[in-house]
Amino acid sequence: MIAPLLALIGTFAVPIATPPANVTLTWDVDHARPAQDKTDVYVWSDGKFLYVRFDAQQSAPVVASQHSDDTVTGGSNIGGGIAWSDDAVWVDLWPKGPAGFQYQFEANPNGAHNEASTENVSFSPHWETHGSRTANGYEVTMAIPFAVIHGAHSGTWRLQFVRYVRSTGDLDVWSYDPAQQNPDDAARAGTVTFTQIAKQPLPKPRVAPYALAEAASSTIGGSTSRIGMDFSIPVAQTASFFGTLHPDYSNVELDQVSISPTVFQRTYSEVRPFFTQAAGYFNNFNCNVCNGYRTTLYTYGIPTPREGYAFEGREGEFGLAAFDAIGDDRTDAAAALNYTSPDTHWNGAFQHVITEIPGTNDQSNMGGLSYWNGKYLSFYANDAIESGTLVTDPSQGQWLDAGGGWGNQKFALYGSVRKVGNQFNPVDGFDSHPGIAGYGLYTARIWTFAPNDKLLSAGVSLFMDRYQGVQYGEAQSDNQILFDLLTKSTIDLQLSSGSDYWRFGEIMTPVSQSAGVSLTYHSGTQNNVGNFPSHGSSATPTQIQYYTGAYGLGRLDTWFRSTTMRVGERGSLTFAVDNTAQWMYGRSANNIQWFDSVSYSYQIDRNSSFAIGLRRVDGVPPEPNGGGNCIGVCSNVSVAYHLRMRDYEIYTAYGDPNTLSTVPQAIFKVIFYAGAQKGT
Repeated sequence: MIAPLLALIGTFAVPIATPPANVTLTWDVDHARPAQDKTDVYVWSDGKFLYVRFDAQQSAPVVASQHSDDTVTGGSNIGGGIAWSDDAVWVDLWPKGPAGFQYQFEANPNGAHNEASTENVSFSPHWETHGSRTANGYEVTMAIPFAVIHGAHSGTWRLQFVRYVRSTGDLDVWSYDPAQQNPDDAARAGTVTFTQIAKQPLPKPRVAPYALAEAASSTIGGSTSRIGMDFSIPVAQTASFFGTLHPDYSNVELDQVSISPTVFQRTYSEVRPFFTQAAGYFNNFNCNVCNGYRTTLYTYGIPTPREGYAFEGREGEFGLAAFDAIGDDRTDAAAALNYTSPDTHWNGAFQHVITEIPGTNDQSNMGGLSYWNGKYLSFYANDAIESGTLVTDPSQGQWLDAGGGWGNQKFALYGSVRKVGNQFNPVDGFDSHPGIAGYGLYTARIWTFAPNDKLLSAGVSLFMDRYQGVQYGEAQSDNQILFDLLTKSTIDLQLSSGSDYWRFGEIMTPVSQSAGVSLTYHSGTQNNVGNFPSHGSSATPTQIQYYTGAYGLGRLDTWFRSTTMRVGERGSLTFAVDNTAQWMYGRSANNIQWFDSVSYSYQIDRNSSFAIGLRRVDGVPPEPNGGGNCIGVCSNVSVAYHLRMRDYEIYTAYGDPNTLSTVPQAIFKVIFYAGAQKGT
């Protein structure tokens, strides 16, 4: 019996105590139909590892462009990292049931892998995968260590196997019901019983000291060196105390610069480890038809603390997290409590945020309740109250929000009503438009076609909202209709029309960019008409977009052009040329701005990568503008090399891709991981 088992394991030559189980992925949840291609999955365990092998037959060409592991930055989210740009398979695990932590391990046909967990958005342990092509598809084999999973235990777990087909958008699963829309739905997952798990009573503590050397311009303090550390100490199987001492946030990993016109202040993704570790516990509030971001906690706006301490944990249906970020003359603290019912139909959340700055004390409390019937129907209600130095009228420091709707794979109808006080704008929060009250409505319909048709799907969506000022003269009105056609060769054509108005005082100002056309080659494999899930673009998309509309005291034309092409098997080159042109009524000077960029990335091997980027913004942004664009010329050069090994990481970088202009600085940084692995 050992020889056949070793053949199944492939490169994992380990003794096996029990023969593998075999299951088949039979249902495509994306199209609500039987799976078009066969996928066999073999599962077995030796008590230390969970071994999984996918044998995937595929009639369409196999797509596999990713060669490096752990390439998703800024927090890996459940629902696809390598997936969406490549064919991929993954395993979902819920050791403590649907209300507990979820773990996801995914890989593409090359064997390049990524992982995610609701425990920690920086979850990035060491594990093994191998992939190979076959005559009629591909095979992927995984070895997942139980030691990196908090709450691992002998007994029954929830488990799901998923396969994604890049060229068709198929999402095939093992355990399902016909109403299922999300492949990672814990309520529809199957069960597996592990008779023995070889694991210590508590996870290992983690200490991650770093050393950094920086050669920099005198304008930012000159050359320096520093050391610091992040740490995490488990206090239970699913709870930890963690913190940071003298943190370093010099390596901002995401390029978040854009010249897309907006009257609202831009939001950015958090990448700092101290704030990402417990991020999954905060802002767990539903929001339907939300045209404008709103929350009581937006950690990106908190300055880098001198030190920070936090706690996060989950027990049964409850999750709890809290942090205290201590800076120079400033303290930012927050706490959150969450509840998920065992059937995942009910969710409740509460969070408290405090900001202490000399002369200012600001506090906010927010609670929310949401329900989903497991199929189509959902509703929610949220209430938030701000108090402290900046709120002189308590009646104007509140935000009320409620909504609900019905949706399946092909039709959606959602609505919401909300009222936001004029003084509701927490210091550590984000409110794109306080002082309004009104409603929003959204509906969409998608038609899908047979697998052999040239047209993959067609869709239409309609959106509208109406908001009036609560106390003063502000108002907001938005309308949009969008048509979307997606071909089997992943050419995506979108046509849109509409209008947007925002009243400043007595003037109802148009801020429209709703009329336009977008054409994408190598697009996503899901029709993108709003609230339906989008499966992203391929690794080599080419896109051209044009939008126009009355904007401020003129007419604004916006062009977006970009293309990514393969350079060899492991390299890619991206060009982008965007521009905005606001033709002002009755003025001799117009507002013209250009954004040009070129970047090259090379996946050296499974553990290392290199990237270089050049970017320039030139001109004057449109009026009004809340995007924080530069005026004049802003240029940026960034170069980065990253090596990730089991117990350490090395970063070498010049510049910062997340700034408009390069401040001359070269950085060398080493991070060591002692005890538990990164993000566990």
